[in-house]
Amino acid sequence: MSQQAPQKEHPLLRLILSAATLIALVVMVVTLAVKGTKNEISLGPGNKGIAVEPMKLKAVRDIGQWEFLTLNDEELVDSTESRILNSDKKITRIYYGTLRLGIDMTQLADDAVKMVGDTVDVTLPPVRLLDEDFIDETRTRSFYEKGSWDAKARQRLYDKAKRQMTARCMTEDNINIAQSYAVDEMTRVFESMGYVYVKVHF
Repeated sequence: MSQQAPQKEHPLLRLILSAATLIALVVMVVTLAVKGTKNEISLGPGNKGIAVEPMKLKAVRDIGQWEFLTLNDEELVDSTESRILNSDKKITRIYYGTLRLGIDMTQLADDAVKMVGDTVDVTLPPVRLLDEDFIDETRTRSFYEKGSWDAKARQRLYDKAKRQMTARCMTEDNINIAQSYAVDEMTRVFESMGYVYVKVHF
């Protein structure tokens, strides 16, 4: 059986192979380094996040008053005044109101929107009544009225109706519903700006 003598490896070929191996190792190390640091932000001990661009914060503030829940209410309010010589005076009035629960985005704090890692973190102002003058006085009517009632007495009835409507509508359940809608809508706003991860809270 014939045998062939082993061929000698050319020095230039060995040099080329060594260089190729070195280049491949460098590329691998750089790739791993980039992959490991992608989408990461280093935060110091006292740093809770990095503010987003001022223009995006302004765009959110420019939304202004944002309504998330509308409640229609009617209240029956009465008052009685006793008199010694004459019969008692009594008045009963019906008030109608539309209460709008939402957020005033102009009250958004300067540090309310920031980047924490790869997530945009949004802290919203509290849900509140967007309009304090929610009673429709054009629909207010007297259900029963006996005796003479001046403007001050009627104002007291109005104020009582306003307190009752506020207590009936500004409940924890209604506020939670409005907050839930606010979180959903604000998340969509930032997703439309190109953010993938959004966290919204109050």
